[in-house]
Amino acid sequence: MKRTLLFVGLFLFAGQIQAKGFPAGKVQKLKWQNLDVIYLEDDRFPTYDINIYFADGALSEGRVKGLTDAAFSYLDLGTRRFSRQDISSNLEFFGAEYGGRVTHEYASYHISGLAKDIVPTMKKICHLFQDATFPDRELKKEKKRILDSLDNIESNPGALASRAFREISLQNTPYSYPAEGKKSDIKKWNSKLLKGKLSYFNNEVKKRIYLTGPKSVLNIEKVITNECGWKGQGQFQRAVSYKAPSEIKRPRITLIPLKGANQAQVRIGRFLNEEVIKEEELMSLSAHYLGGGFTSRLMRVLRVENGLTYGVGAFAGGQKQYGRSGVSTSTKVESLETLLLKTKETLEKAASGKIEDANLLRAQGSLAGSYPFGFESNSAYLAQLSYLDHKGVDYSELFKFPERVRSFSKEEVSQKIKDIFTWNEQDIIIVGPKKLSSMLKKMGDLRILPLKKFL
Repeated sequence: MKRTLLFVGLFLFAGQIQAKGFPAGKVQKLKWQNLDVIYLEDDRFPTYDINIYFADGALSEGRVKGLTDAAFSYLDLGTRRFSRQDISSNLEFFGAEYGGRVTHEYASYHISGLAKDIVPTMKKICHLFQDATFPDRELKKEKKRILDSLDNIESNPGALASRAFREISLQNTPYSYPAEGKKSDIKKWNSKLLKGKLSYFNNEVKKRIYLTGPKSVLNIEKVITNECGWKGQGQFQRAVSYKAPSEIKRPRITLIPLKGANQAQVRIGRFLNEEVIKEEELMSLSAHYLGGGFTSRLMRVLRVENGLTYGVGAFAGGQKQYGRSGVSTSTKVESLETLLLKTKETLEKAASGKIEDANLLRAQGSLAGSYPFGFESNSAYLAQLSYLDHKGVDYSELFKFPERVRSFSKEEVSQKIKDIFTWNEQDIIIVGPKKLSSMLKKMGDLRILPLKKFL
């Protein structure tokens, strides 16, 4: 059950930001026993959105990985009282949408529906959190589905490249292993392990509730504290101390051979430490200038001027303690070398200060103008508030992004591109035929890894 939250409304009360960072008369901080609740009143629609934030994620796992993601994804497989079909039918009757999301640093669970049904819906969700049994028969079906999907990943080279790129670019950090686990982990999942993981999040991890809708939705307080059992006693919050990986001084190229491939999937990027990701707006603008749409520099050079690819994108972003930058594209096998050389040339020109005013203004306008669309729904807005709290950033920062994006000079953008897109510091991942190895050896330190390593 989704609907539009007009961004005009956000800007109307953005000007009313108080010292604490909340829109006046709109967002409230509540306490339900010891549980923090962030409430955004919105009585224009008879609907609600809830986002439950858990201050730990996949980093909580030991030898068997992917348990957190599985526990949040498969809550509805069954309980001691209800089958999977019973649960699905009941929540479907109330028109509810629900589901979990897990990162290494934190986890969340989202529920939405009609405000009049919020109490019975949350009673059912709380029942799932407290009594999910992850029945072996249903879990076996899900494990088979995931394993089959991984076995067939060769038919989706782009997904394989992105999966490998994430692991390689975050190598030697706590974040490199996929949060959803690999095949060897999935085969070890069982109901006992999943129930243990869910119990940990229920009882030991700090939580916050983000809630929007008419005032009547506050009636779920007793449901949350009593039936979910979340009274705020669990206070654990994940914090990580690690040594950032050493910077590479020559492009580190990884070829993942794929039989029969007539295209090469290309991913270029690197790990970003905490210092770099502090300048979030400048980082976003720099990546957008390079690969943020049809008028971006990489798109103009690689597609329009040279016909080397259909599309290319660039990004640079972070979580609380780390980030990544990247360029994503593909090309015909025979044009891979030209594409890599043209990409290198484009990055080096921008890093040396060769940025045209008109191109930068276009990128600034595009990024600032598209920013509001990230808040079209109440659920997206709640997710942003949750993310700011996770990072320890004031809510008022939410409304400063467009203005800051428009304020940067081309010298600042050029320097940031140099900081995060310097060619010799990049990991370059290629998914394509093995014959590409002879050419790639000339461009950097090449290693060849089997695709099974990433599954």
